Amino acid sequence: MPRNGWALGSATRPAGRAGDRGDTRAGGRAEPGVGMLFAALGPLEVWRASGERIRIDQQKKRVLLLAMLVHPGRWTSVEQLRLALWQDAPPRSAMGNIKTYLSELRHTLPPPGGAAEEREAVTVVGPRASVLRRPVGPGRIESRPGEYRLLVDADEFDVLRFDRDVAAGRQAAREGRWRPAADLFEQALGWWRGNAFDELPAEVGGAECLRLDEARWAAREELIDARLALGETDAVLPALRALTVEFPTRERLWAQLLTALERTGRRAEALHEYREVYRRLVTELGIEPGAELRRVHRQVLESASPTDTAPVATVNRR
Repeated sequence: MPRNGWALGSATRPAGRAGDRGDTRAGGRAEPGVGMLFAALGPLEVWRASGERIRIDQQKKRVLLLAMLVHPGRWTSVEQLRLALWQDAPPRSAMGNIKTYLSELRHTLPPPGGAAEEREAVTVVGPRASVLRRPVGPGRIESRPGEYRLLVDADEFDVLRFDRDVAAGRQAAREGRWRPAADLFEQALGWWRGNAFDELPAEVGGAECLRLDEARWAAREELIDARLALGETDAVLPALRALTVEFPTRERLWAQLLTALERTGRRAEALHEYREVYRRLVTELGIEPGAELRRVHRQVLESASPTDTAPVATVNRR
């Protein structure tokens, strides 16, 4: 699976750091021991361990697969699948169509790791017709009355790997291990290639998309915290400049920008930036800056030592 990382990742890491490590994701394959990879943090992609991409070109089948990936390994009702495909206007043939699409997906996707080898079922189409051979046996999609589920191991889904990398990065940060923390946050953000579950309607994927978007933002900010803690202030400043322009109401970014400016000896510039964000929050939103931004402002006013490498904010304990 191609790995693009997060849009401003190169601006937050010094040369020779994260990105130099070998990463099987860059070659379009799952990692050793992983049967395949489902990628939903961007346009849907499915890869075999060998690096071969499994093409699922029909839109309805892509949507069905994504609807089951929203809750990997858990049962999804037929009603949810129908909602994902047609929202409020399903055709009369909806149930039959869903069964057909799922049957085709079963034959497209390799069985989960450890499953028995598939057998070939032979169907004689007609007296002189060709014999149709189709794989049967253990598959990725299980069914029971009114529900279906997709079998996915934790290592086989980019969403689960992103969540795991973020959790590991936070643990490292809590322990003050800033280099591993930065690398783990960088690795987590590297799974993203676009918008999560972007082919699903909001009625089905909206809540998970919101959760993932916020988790992605938190990982970005925690990566910057780790870089600041490592003293890589000059490396993160360009990213912070761009992010505060594009997302001017995210106060944590402003707090990080003020800290970075103060640590590089640009105290007057930091105070100017605070006045600008203060004016924007008060005049446009009618609110005062939050506690964290006010605390960093006080720190700048008191001329805290620029060599202090404490992180800008306490890492979220989620």
